[in-house]
Amino acid sequence: MAGSFDFFRKYQRSLLVFVAILAMLAFFVLPPFLQMGNDYGGDDPTVVTWTGGEFREGGIERAVAMRSIVNRFLMEIAAAAGRDPNQLPLFAESEEEVVRTRLLAAEAKANGMTVSDSAINDFLSQWTNNLVRPEQFDEIIARLRIGPTAVSQHDLFESLRIELAARNLLILFQTGFSGDPPGWRWDYFCRLEQSATVEVVPIIVEQLSTEVEAPSEQTLRAFYEKYKEDLPTARSITPGFREPHRVKYDFLIANAEAYQADAIKAVTAEQVAAYYEKNKTTLFRAQAVTPPVDPPPAEDKPTPEPTTSEKTTSEKPTPEKPTAEKPIPETADPARSAEPPADDQGAVPTRHPFTKVAFKQPAAAESENKAEPAAAVEEKDKTDPAALPADPATLKEEPPQFEPLAAVEEKIRTQLAREQANARIDEMFTAVRADLQRYSEDHALWQARRTADTVAPKAPDFDEIAKARGLEAGHSKLVSPDEAVAASPIGGSFEFVPDPGSRFGIRQQSWLDTIYGSGALLLRPITSRDVKGNRYLSIKTEDQPEFTPSFETARETVDRAWRIVASRGLARKRADQLTAEADSKKLSLEETVAKRSDVKVTQVGPFTWLSQNDAAAERPAVLSQPSDLFMPGEEFMRAVFSLEPNQTAVAFNAPQTVCYCIRLLSLAPEISTLKEKFLEDRGQQRRLATVAQGDISNSFRAWMKGLEDRYRLDWKRQSQVPGR
Repeated sequence: MAGSFDFFRKYQRSLLVFVAILAMLAFFVLPPFLQMGNDYGGDDPTVVTWTGGEFREGGIERAVAMRSIVNRFLMEIAAAAGRDPNQLPLFAESEEEVVRTRLLAAEAKANGMTVSDSAINDFLSQWTNNLVRPEQFDEIIARLRIGPTAVSQHDLFESLRIELAARNLLILFQTGFSGDPPGWRWDYFCRLEQSATVEVVPIIVEQLSTEVEAPSEQTLRAFYEKYKEDLPTARSITPGFREPHRVKYDFLIANAEAYQADAIKAVTAEQVAAYYEKNKTTLFRAQAVTPPVDPPPAEDKPTPEPTTSEKTTSEKPTPEKPTAEKPIPETADPARSAEPPADDQGAVPTRHPFTKVAFKQPAAAESENKAEPAAAVEEKDKTDPAALPADPATLKEEPPQFEPLAAVEEKIRTQLAREQANARIDEMFTAVRADLQRYSEDHALWQARRTADTVAPKAPDFDEIAKARGLEAGHSKLVSPDEAVAASPIGGSFEFVPDPGSRFGIRQQSWLDTIYGSGALLLRPITSRDVKGNRYLSIKTEDQPEFTPSFETARETVDRAWRIVASRGLARKRADQLTAEADSKKLSLEETVAKRSDVKVTQVGPFTWLSQNDAAAERPAVLSQPSDLFMPGEEFMRAVFSLEPNQTAVAFNAPQTVCYCIRLLSLAPEISTLKEKFLEDRGQQRRLATVAQGDISNSFRAWMKGLEDRYRLDWKRQSQVPGR
């Protein structure tokens, strides 16, 4: 009987070929299949490290997923307890926040703060108001999964333990700022109320950039790599080479003031009178003036005649013998007598009986009157005028009083002109918008069916439209949101849009969100308005998404930014020399630079450190921005308000592009006057609290930065932001 080896010898060539093919398949094809389900292809690089810990790609992905699971768990148990899940303070699901939580938890542990299982159970009881049963918890946990893998109760508790440890440390940090110290309140008050007048000499940093040695190609490339993913920020001291989202648009402006000026000429006296008659009961009622009421004169109460017993007693006074305890008079209230003394004063609290009039039932009223004969009640009603029912015939309602037409005529005329102007603008914008909408649709059809011989529809000429309809036209280049706001008032405009989920069914949406937001279409007409009543109609003609340019493309920008950073030391040195010269010669800055052509002096002020809009006192105060200064920051303001008159200082502006020589001329008002005003306003601390919020936020950011430095936090790649 032939063995298996005979079979191999017979087909050895074919089998060897087959084995070779299998080997090739195993070498080239098998690894990808083995790596399916692992996004990192067997390689799990380190993403971020810190003292005592690290995250690799797989680890940070799971940590973010577990935070999402914790949020889902908290939402579901809150819903089971009858709470609204949409109103819950959940954890941010981003890599940066997950890593920050790990640092906070590590710092909490280093400070002896631990979170036990019982503490987690107490937190869950408070979160659910103790309204969720254990079996409900089990059911909710059983539904939690990361992909196909179920989440165990142990994993969930460990994630909660880390989150609560970080939260407890944050609460401890915030507790240190509860109740602003008086010194802080005084400092905030001075920042809002005290004004400074200064003379300054600006040293422009970029003008000194030619004096620094040119950087090498390697230095520039390293500088580019460091900031290539950062967006440029106007007030930041570090550059950003990533290009922001930019759009190009055309727009029309209907000037409200001009249209109202035209409309007010057409408002007739008859229209004013008709509006007055129609709305006087709701808009023009005269305010009732209540005359001051004089206090009633004091009545001379007659002294009652003493009774026989009192006369006898007065005629024969006998000294009262001291007794250990006085008997309670028969006329005393038994209920009051039974009341125990309050505290240790021996005083009996006074009781004021009351009757529930609004909910008194007829039976109760009858029972109350049983103690008093009906005849006595009737006699009492006759003698007490307040008890007699009012005669409806004698009550006369005062006729309503209205403001005279002459007093409100101009107000009505302005209102009618505003309504007519808006109606005219609405009519005009409706017609123009319809034309723009047709062009948008024609352009979309042309793009969909475009061939070599088709011609694009003609774009609307906004200048011609404006000229024909008495509007103003505007055009933009490719601009970022910040540039759009700075270029034209349309950047700050808004529109009211339907929103069924809001309280009033509408919400205010900014023009920036409409034109730069996701889903904003090219050539779609957009209407908006500003706070002055001006109206806008615009279309987006070009959209350039955010992107990172190559080094070669951005080289000029990189070189310029590097030179500015490198020149800051020269600028400060130059400023120090000027102020030192002024101090040594006891001259003003104006006298010091009088004969120099490369710099000039400017007097600025008066200005306060912080500014706050009285109409928006709930909003935080902001740094004042005097028109003669370029982006002054905290460093500049701190330098100014730490000086005495005629003293000098040197400070950069916020982005450190200008170094200022500063000489204080005056501070007003004086400290004594400020202290008096501070004491007068001590009951109104809300606006000072808004200032404190800014300082607390800055302190928290500085604290977190110190924590990251102490734990040597090091990201090996940029942290990923959800949705980006």
